[in-house]
Amino acid sequence: MAFDLRPNNLSGLSIITQPAGVIAGADNFIDLYTYAQQYCPELVPQLYMRNGMGSIRGFLEIVGQESTYSSDKIQHSEIGRLQNLLSNVAVSGTTFTSPIDHNLAAGDTIKVSDGAVERQATVDSITSATVFEASSDDGAAFPAFAGGVVSVIGDFSNSYEKGSADSTKYTNWSPDVFENYTHILKRPYKVSQSDMAHKIWIETPFGPKWFNLEVQRTSTLFDNLVEGTQIFHERKSAGNARGVVGVVPTVEQRGNVGNELIDDIESVSQLAFRAKQQGGCREFMAFSRHDQMAALRRMQGSVNAHYAGGAYYGMFDNSKEMALQLGFNSIYVDGITLHATDWKLLDDPTYMGDEKFITSGVAALIVPAGELSVTENGESVMKPYLSYRYRTGGGGNFKKETKVFGPNGTPHKEDTEITHFKSEFTNQLAGANEFTVVRGAAGYYA
Repeated sequence: MAFDLRPNNLSGLSIITQPAGVIAGADNFIDLYTYAQQYCPELVPQLYMRNGMGSIRGFLEIVGQESTYSSDKIQHSEIGRLQNLLSNVAVSGTTFTSPIDHNLAAGDTIKVSDGAVERQATVDSITSATVFEASSDDGAAFPAFAGGVVSVIGDFSNSYEKGSADSTKYTNWSPDVFENYTHILKRPYKVSQSDMAHKIWIETPFGPKWFNLEVQRTSTLFDNLVEGTQIFHERKSAGNARGVVGVVPTVEQRGNVGNELIDDIESVSQLAFRAKQQGGCREFMAFSRHDQMAALRRMQGSVNAHYAGGAYYGMFDNSKEMALQLGFNSIYVDGITLHATDWKLLDDPTYMGDEKFITSGVAALIVPAGELSVTENGESVMKPYLSYRYRTGGGGNFKKETKVFGPNGTPHKEDTEITHFKSEFTNQLAGANEFTVVRGAAGYYA
């Protein structure tokens, strides 16, 4: 057998002595997992930690498209629906009182329903922004609507005689403006020089890099803090460093919410119907905790191949094997494809996997796949449903700013090494009405 001089020793790294003239600083620090991913992927399974790597990251990397921003907040505009539906309209005789501005004009043809009785009517006159008079188009009086409350389809039709003047009703499509705010997150690591873990130097195609286990652990924790903040953080009240509105609170404010696990075809069918009502997306990713994934597995095992084998794998180049390789199980129900995967953040026993948080916590976050058109900076642009934005400015990018002070960085008076991690970020949800948050508890959302 020929002599086999291995490029890596038993630690899994290509060890070199400290290179002459190279200072260990923030610019050439590398963490162990990044090294293995970029240069030696075969080593990733060997990176053993007693309770795992401790990382709860994953969601941001799979879902969010990254981009930058340069102000203290970001905003975009979304145009609402075309049709004008009025709910909970009170009826007294021929007088209709809407809880919101009705945006109707005399001559408009409307549809009226109390859930049992449906009538077509014509708007005779406008009393105020919320009150109008209408008469039934069958020439008879309106029936006694149940509870005196109806729904009204305002933009239904109209009818004019030959030679009549044009309608005086003009519609301006005023967009809804949504904002999110910048969030500054910091985490330091400090150790005395004599207690500092030894540096390990490794050679890469981009020159020597140094690695330190304790700094890496703090770096991994910092990444976890960013992930959790982006997803769950609730903007604080005035008087605090208020911060970002996380993905889950945004969906709870502007999207869809549900109670208890999705555990049968009818549950998925409800999601499919809501998706058809809310927008154009027909492909969704469900990031789920263990019991939700188990419920979906049991559901898929109980249905025929029409459901289990008919999924559209567009986001995985129409490949079932690719979906499975990335950890997604897919099901097609009523025109909607749902790709489900485990989300370790929800199962980590030191995070949302704690017993109390499982009781009250998120069982699944369902995210639409693809892009949609929104207005940003006065222009119509295509945006992913979810974007993660990192602050730039002054020649710097604050996605993950790392500063090292002490023996391996900027000199200071103390006999210590201090590593500062800082990130400034926000997120942007376009089409939040197509997202869904599912809580495992019954009745969590009243």
